[in-house]
This record gives sequence, structure tokens and C-alpha cells, in this order.
Amino acid sequence: MSLKKLSLTYIDEFGETCQADFNNHEYHSLMELLFDKYLQDWGDCKGRAWCGTCHIQLHSDRNLEKMDINEENTLSNITGRTKTSRLACQIPLDSNLDGIVFSILKDDAV
Repeated sequence: MSLKKLSLTYIDEFGETCQADFNNHEYHSLMELLFDKYLQDWGDCKGRAWCGTCHIQLHSDRNLEKMDINEENTLSNITGRTKTSRLACQIPLDSNLDGIVFSILKDDAV
């Protein structure tokens, strides 16, 4: 039995649309997938929700896990935060992300 390959779409900081393929729970978080396979030098705090360098803006209407207090606090210090802002390090890499679309935002932490 083969596992269904999942994919998501992201728009990088240069406006280029890219696709990322993944397996359910292949990595702990969305940030880890993107850092390992697609992006260089991203996620300065290594997934602790401290720095805001993995700030993304969701374009898909999805029910993701609720934001915890650490993510909320970090996002509150980021210029350009929107109601669909999240930290990729705090989003589990699971089948809920299949088909999701988001933008990677420039690091504008205060």
C-alpha cells in the first residue's frame, strides 16, 4: 500500500509560487519541512516561537490547531501581522495542510 503524497503551495518572499510535497507527519512542523527541503536560512529560533522569522500568511481557509500563547506573543511584535498570520514552526505537518496556500513574509519583527 502506498501513501498518498501530500502537497502545499507557498509564495516566497520574491513572489514566486512554489509547490512543496510531503508525507503526513514527515516533519514535526511546517517550518522544518520548508527549511530542510526548500528554503535556506529560515527559522532563527529553531521552532521555539521566539523570533518570528517563519511568519506566514495563510490564503486557504483551514482549521489549523489553535495558536498557543507563545505564538500569539511573538506575532504581536511583528509589523504587518494580519488575522491570517501564523508561525510556520507552530503548525504541525499533517494532512490538514494538503492543498493549503500561504505566503512567506519578510522578517519584520520589531
